[in-house]
Amino acid sequence: MINYVINYVINNVINNVIILSDKKYTNMKKVFLFSALVFFAFSGCEKEESPDTSGEATLTSYRFLEGSTYSTYGFSFEQGKVIKYNLAVEGIIPDFFIEPIPGTSGQVTGAWLASLNLNESFSLTAEFSDSLLALQYFSEYKNIIDSNFVFLANPLNENQVWTFCTRDNKFGKILIKEVKAFVKDTKNYAETTFLWEFQPDGSMEFK
Repeated sequence: MINYVINYVINNVINNVIILSDKKYTNMKKVFLFSALVFFAFSGCEKEESPDTSGEATLTSYRFLEGSTYSTYGFSFEQGKVIKYNLAVEGIIPDFFIEPIPGTSGQVTGAWLASLNLNESFSLTAEFSDSLLALQYFSEYKNIIDSNFVFLANPLNENQVWTFCTRDNKFGKILIKEVKAFVKDTKNYAETTFLWEFQPDGSMEFK
């Protein structure tokens, strides 16, 4: 529809130039300026795309120095993606981060998900030994089970389905596909790949 209007306006400009070629320059200029204004008005009507409400993401515990403070990555349901975060910089706060779990002898024993929410936000809804069963459950899980929320998704394992409650009391669900935890470049490191879905209207039912 927008393209049709734009083409119509452009053709109208060309026709007006031909028809008015024998008229005064000032009248032709007025027609051109008016058509140009209409063109820009319609071209500005295109809406920005809304963030995704489902998908797949990979989140790491990688931290890097920016100025005098460290930045890391977290996942935001509202943004529909992994975003960068720095505690010293004002900006969007991710819903959760992944962190390696250090052992007593310096080795990494696993990973967990943590949130800056002051409320308990994670609920282990289900876990499976088979990835196909986990995926089937995740796909069919439509009504939020609002119980047993805790501060950490710990321990984090493959084929788990977690329910998450955001600081705005909106719900998301995640299916853990893969978890990695090891020492990388002399530093503890964790990584997870997961499927996710978000209900942005605040209801307790996924569409």
